[in-house]
Order: sequence, then C-alpha cells, then structure tokens
Amino acid sequence: MDFLDIDGAKIAFRVTGSGPALLAPECNYSWFPELVQLMARRFTVIIASPRDFGASTRTRGPYTADCWADDMRRVAMTLGFPRFLFFGYSFTGAFGPWLAQQLAEHGSVAAAVAGGFPLLGDYGVTSRDVDAQMAEMERDKTLWTRIDQRFDPVAGAVFYRELAKLPPNSLVEGAPCPLYCFWGDRDQDAVGMVLPPEELAEGLSRRGVPWQQYQGYDHEGLNNDLQVAWPDAERWLLEQARVQGL
Repeated sequence: MDFLDIDGAKIAFRVTGSGPALLAPECNYSWFPELVQLMARRFTVIIASPRDFGASTRTRGPYTADCWADDMRRVAMTLGFPRFLFFGYSFTGAFGPWLAQQLAEHGSVAAAVAGGFPLLGDYGVTSRDVDAQMAEMERDKTLWTRIDQRFDPVAGAVFYRELAKLPPNSLVEGAPCPLYCFWGDRDQDAVGMVLPPEELAEGLSRRGVPWQQYQGYDHEGLNNDLQVAWPDAERWLLEQARVQGL
C-alpha cells in the first residue's frame, strides 16, 4: 500500500497490472484478490480510497464531497493517468457515475461500470435507508467500531445524502461518459428497494445504457462472486478503451 499526501490527508492506493488505467476504489469494502487478478490481466488497476474511507486518513468532518472526487483524480494524475476507466459495485457502483459528473470539467472518467446500484429512480430512497441503518448502528457501539475500521460510517451516509440532492435519474441523464450497469435478479437490498429490476432495465435501454442481470444473485451474493460479472464488464471496458484511444 502506498500513500499520497493531499492537503495533509494520506490517500491510500496501490497499483497492479498493465494496460488502460482502471480505477476501482475501495470505500466500504475491499475487492477480493481473485477479482483484482482478473482485472489486472488487461488493465492497470488503480485501487484507491478517498479520505474517510479504507486505509486513508479519517478527517471526522467537516465532510466535503468535492475532496473525495479530487482525491481520486489526483491519485490517477500522479500515476500518469489524466483519464481512466472505472469499475464499482454497490457504494462504489454509485460513486463511479457521481465521480464522472464531479470531474466532468477534467474529463477524467472515460467510462464507468456501475454494479449493484439502481442508476435510475429517486436516490433519496437509498439515502433514507442508509440513514436508518446508521441510526441502528449507532446504538451498537461494538458494530460501529468494527465498521469504522473499514470506513467512517458518517462519511458514507453523507455521500448518499449528496446523491439524494440530485434529481431522479440524473446519474444517467447527466452522465458525461458512457455507462454500463449490472445487478443480480434477486437484489432487493439495493436495486429492488428503489424500483423493480425490469423497470430499471427498460429505463436504461431506453436511454441507450447497456446492462446485464445475473440470475440467482441477491446483492451480497453477487458482491461475493463478482468474477461472474467481470467478463461482460471487461469486454465493454476494453471496447471503450479502444474507441477512446486509452
């Protein structure tokens, strides 16, 4: 693990593989080594955590979402990649399209794969659910401490509140780069909570966003077996890299 000092915060990152740059942030979860090995076959994989997440500095507030986006951009720039592809799931699945919009003036995110998050619909639904979960966690100090070892739960909730400020559907309709979305057909924890999967699929198709649904997987099940989804995502990312000359 390496660290980049950004305005006094230590931003954790590591790099593996070769090929077009692929940012795969670690925020609330770490990637399984088997998935990282697959990603590194064709891509220079940048695994980085913005401040308040992963092994990076905990600021404990005030939380500034702009800093999270800038942390990722500056890590990639330091490594020599002003533009990069993106892969994320669940929290980071939402983080990718959001990051693309935050860094639109730089054109940093060339294309983003967003798994396990409903890119369409009212993002406030997810935010309110996260706030409810956080209220429960606060009553269990042992659980709170265990989660805080991976990321600052308050920062996670603040991120979802930032999403809730966006108009419905805007992660897709305001996207400055191509998007690809995937999820499990039994995902009621993230996707089905916001809108039925068939409605998400129809809405993405109507907006020209490719998608894939994996049979027999709920939210955590697919998270634990992302190698199943990776081949389709890899093909799409390689095509985006080719078209955009990365």
